Parts: sequence; C-alpha cells; structure tokens
Amino acid sequence: MTEAYTVPLQKVIGEFKNISPDIVSAFVFRKNGDINASNEASSEDQIKKLITTFNNISDQSQLIGEVEALTIQGVDRQLRIECINTRYLATVYSNTSDQRVVQALTHVIVPTVTELLDQVTPQTFSAEPQQAIGLQDEPIEQEVLPLQQPVVEVLASSLMHLEPLLPDPPANQLMVEKIGGLLVPSDTVQIDGAVIAKWNDLFESKRITLLQIETLEGRVITCKFKALKESGKAKGIIQIPEKILQALQTSKGNLVIIKPVIVG
Repeated sequence: MTEAYTVPLQKVIGEFKNISPDIVSAFVFRKNGDINASNEASSEDQIKKLITTFNNISDQSQLIGEVEALTIQGVDRQLRIECINTRYLATVYSNTSDQRVVQALTHVIVPTVTELLDQVTPQTFSAEPQQAIGLQDEPIEQEVLPLQQPVVEVLASSLMHLEPLLPDPPANQLMVEKIGGLLVPSDTVQIDGAVIAKWNDLFESKRITLLQIETLEGRVITCKFKALKESGKAKGIIQIPEKILQALQTSKGNLVIIKPVIVG
C-alpha cells in the first residue's frame, strides 16, 4: 500500500471524531491484516484482535456467502463493520449518536474516497504503465502531491450538505418522586420547567418531545415529559408514574440521570 493512498485515507478517518464526537473509534483494514487507516483511539493491538475475530466469523459463514456487514450491539455503543470493495470499515459509535452523520461518513464519504483512490493510484504510481507508454524518464514523484487535493475536495463537498452538528445532550441528575392519580398519564414524567427551557435554548432548531432516563444501575427507558406545575418544588426532582418506575426497577428517593432525545 503506497503512502499516496494511505495518507489521504488516514486524514479522512482522522476527522471522524471531530465531525461526530459520538464516534469512539474508526479504522479501515483488509482481511489479510493490513491496516490502511485508523484514528487515535484505535490501538494496533485492538485492531488486530478485531480483525482476527472478524475473520473467524467470516470463515464460519462461508457456506452462506461473504460477510458484507456485521453489527454488534452493546449497552451504550455499537460496532459496525462494512465491506468497501476489497476493504472493511470498522466504526464504534454511541447508540445516541446522530445516525444521519454516521451514515454520511460511513456510506458516502469513505466509500467515495476509497473508490477515487482505487481508480487513480494504480494508474499514477505503478511503474509498469509508465514504461508501456514510453515515460521511463519521467520521475514518478511528480504525480504524488496533486492527488491529495481531490480527496480533500471530495470530503469538503460531502460535508457541505450536512447541517451544523448539534452539541451533546446535557445530562441532569434528579431524585425520583412517585406520581399517581386518575388524571396522570402513565407514560409521561414531570420535571423542572427550567430544565426544559435550557434544552429549548440549546437545541432551538429541534422540537424535543422525549427524554431518556437512566438509573445508576444502567437501566434505560425513553418516555414523554412535561413541566411540573409547582416550579418552586421542582428543582432537583423528577416525578415518575408507577408504570415507568416498574420498568426502571427504581423507587422514590433514588437518583436517575435524564437527557433530552434529539431526533433528526
């Protein structure tokens, strides 16, 4: 693999974390163990272990054909491996990440860049075509630098159509209070109106209708919410109906963490 190929691809993969902070790790590899590009969060040992594991899964799946894509879902993040021509792109990202941005990076930008490099690299950097057309005396190095510019242009052009990235959803730790009654919706929690106002200011272009509740034991649920009427007593608490308390396996007096759910 030439440096003219790996350097532009490395630049693209290296920008993943800056474009989407929810992307924990990303790298491009071949089944034979070659690592074409990786970001700083991906150590060589971790990548090699993953390649070995992936190859074992792929070998066991030969009867049903080649593995084109593999997703492993975790509690708070997931691993996605996708085939791009003769290579594979592995991405580890948060379950709460903006899927539109992740899809743009993994399904548009990286495949476009690798396809471009696959087309230009063999023609420009192979010595044999030079000899075949009688250009033996031309220095091969003359063609190296200009090739990096199209890759940068492809990346910039693809990113121009993406909306500005939103800030990470803020987390608030609140104490649980139980709420009940005939007029209380069983699928809706109540929180301080000041918290909701801060969310609306932070994500002014988005309409927030759901929040995520996570217990200290790691149980998570998404539900609707509204503001508490008695604002003076609302600070630091969340009122939760029985149905949601049971789903979370928590009770009055316990602490939970809430975040707004940002869609689109």
